[in-house]
Amino acid sequence: MARFSLIQTNFTAGELSPRMYGRVDIARYQNGAMIIENCWPVVHGGAMRRYGTLHCGQAKYADREAVLVPYVFNTQQAYMCEFGDLYVRIWFPDGSYSGVELVSPYSLAMLRQFEYVQGADTMFLFHNGVEINRLRRITNTEWSLAPAPFVTKPFAERGINFATSMTLSSPAVGTGRTLTSAASAFLASDVGREVWSGSGVAKITAVTSATVATVDVLNAFPSATVATWSLQGSPQAANTLGAATPVGAIVTMTLATDGWRPGDVGKFVKINGGLLEITTYTSPTVVSGIIRSAPTSATASPANAWSLEASVWNAIDGYPATGTLFEQRLHVAGSPSFPQTVWSSKTGESLNFQLGTKDDDATSFTVSSDQINPILHMAQVKTLVALTYGGEFTITGGIEKPITPTNIQVKNQSVYGTSSVRPIRIGNELYFIQRAGRKLRAMGYKYDSDAYGSPDMSVLAEHITQSGVISMAYQQEPESFLFAVRADGVLPTLTVDRDQDVVGWARQITDGAFESVASIPVEGGDQVWAVVRRTINGQTVRHIERFVDGCQVDDGIAATSVGGQSTWTGLGHLEGKTVDIVADGVVMQQQVVIGGQVTLPRDANNVQIGLHFSSRVKTLTPEVQGGTGTAQGNSMRIGEITLRFLNTTGCKVRGPQGLDQTISFRNLGENVLDQPPPNFSGVKRLEHLGWERGEAQLEIIQDQPLPFHLLCVIKKMTIND
Repeated sequence: MARFSLIQTNFTAGELSPRMYGRVDIARYQNGAMIIENCWPVVHGGAMRRYGTLHCGQAKYADREAVLVPYVFNTQQAYMCEFGDLYVRIWFPDGSYSGVELVSPYSLAMLRQFEYVQGADTMFLFHNGVEINRLRRITNTEWSLAPAPFVTKPFAERGINFATSMTLSSPAVGTGRTLTSAASAFLASDVGREVWSGSGVAKITAVTSATVATVDVLNAFPSATVATWSLQGSPQAANTLGAATPVGAIVTMTLATDGWRPGDVGKFVKINGGLLEITTYTSPTVVSGIIRSAPTSATASPANAWSLEASVWNAIDGYPATGTLFEQRLHVAGSPSFPQTVWSSKTGESLNFQLGTKDDDATSFTVSSDQINPILHMAQVKTLVALTYGGEFTITGGIEKPITPTNIQVKNQSVYGTSSVRPIRIGNELYFIQRAGRKLRAMGYKYDSDAYGSPDMSVLAEHITQSGVISMAYQQEPESFLFAVRADGVLPTLTVDRDQDVVGWARQITDGAFESVASIPVEGGDQVWAVVRRTINGQTVRHIERFVDGCQVDDGIAATSVGGQSTWTGLGHLEGKTVDIVADGVVMQQQVVIGGQVTLPRDANNVQIGLHFSSRVKTLTPEVQGGTGTAQGNSMRIGEITLRFLNTTGCKVRGPQGLDQTISFRNLGENVLDQPPPNFSGVKRLEHLGWERGEAQLEIIQDQPLPFHLLCVIKKMTIND
């Protein structure tokens, strides 16, 4: 019979996967736990009861999801934005609703895909089905959300797309085919342009009327009649400028034959080394435009020596799906028609995407790989990063040089692929969810390999993300926690400090389901907000809540009465629910909310009232080596345990045989009744916890709405063969 005194000094490995229960040989087994629920492993080693949440208000729609987006101008001016089905509402950092509601272009189906980046007082919003929008705060109660007023968007020779059908006399390859359009489409200068539809290509050789043209079919069309088609290239006619200078002047552009269309307004003309934006349509041969960059001369430019170009961000080709700010440029990417193209604005001018070759000019480039990998996220961590469905890329301008139109390097660092969840930067690493939605990876520079690695941060707790992660947020202060909402409403958290080698997962659960999280800076650190779906009085509701240090209930209120009172209102959002009550630091009997209020048996000055949650830590079976080998599989008896606490009031211990023992934290004596039990720091001992074959697990539970911080567990054990 061997006797041992064993100590678990910390829980920094967090909750381990059941797949790890046999890995008693690794160090993290000694620092891990079987269950850490509604607790946080902290960097210093202990396990602390998580913060509760205070109720802010109800989301606009109870039957539809909403997501939270932080708007941070500075640490004193930070707001939480509630984006829902075609609306956005603004919340103040104290949890109150500002009364500001804006019309949003983002529908319910878009909420999980749209991205954002903020610089100063401007936030850019991205979704591949909506043009880039800009959210701005003018005052606390005056906000605007509208399409970003770009000076110049990226453009190319895109031709014209027709949503009406066309019919060919024969879709097969051959000359002299007759093409008939269902709507007016052709002008004289279209002779020489090409018609595309699917894999079919035809070159126009003559225009008979606005609806009829003669073509040579170069590539066969799938059928004689097609529903949509496009006219490629620019008008095939000489173009003469009214003047070549100065920049900003309005000048005419005259074609030798009909070629301009009313829809050309807003498009760009590259001619004689200059650029003009069409502002007015006068006739099929004359338009006017503003000189954006001066041509070398006003000499007539023949066909194919000038081009008519349109923005590549449009309803047909789609819009950028993601973007970030890096090196004084706005970088955007991921449009449906250009899934691997990155556009970078002019240096210092986020709204100017006029391409050029100077170092500070806007530029575009393609992240090439051996397969089509749409760019899902743009981010930065030491360098510009493009995360795609099939791999992770870094984009640099060379050694210690910025990105310029003539100096771009793109390197594929890994091939894990990313999901649609917006990545989070923590320190010098970029945390992203892998493509399948389960693994959390941390992309960072590795000096030993001179490359960027992306290790799996959930490898020892693969179960923690079992239903897939749908939302993430990061709290840097006062504790370093990453929050990751699961699809089933559980909220895994990761305590992370790479310098201290702390990577510890835990699970946070509530009476309901978490759906979205975000954080904003407040006095003393960062505050995490959540959208929580709950069932109240038999009805589904969605509440906006915020985690608050010192709060011991969920979806609760924290109220004060200077003179004291027994009836407390403001609980209409919990009508019919059984709630925990802490009055002046004393736990009161639970009550059911009726009429939006509860009545205490005595007056109180300060209360916390809200939904109950229990915190628990379940230890793993320890491993010791004896004279006959491992202790695993032997009969084990925990004769005595010593628990070291910090600022804790109350808990109970469940032993190997499932029996509960309550630890007393209140001392008897004078003037202790009607007083809250003091927070305790020190050690508590329990004896006679029982035998179990092959197991020696303990469960330490805090099921009261009171503080709990477990520092270490010391076990005196007897092990028999």
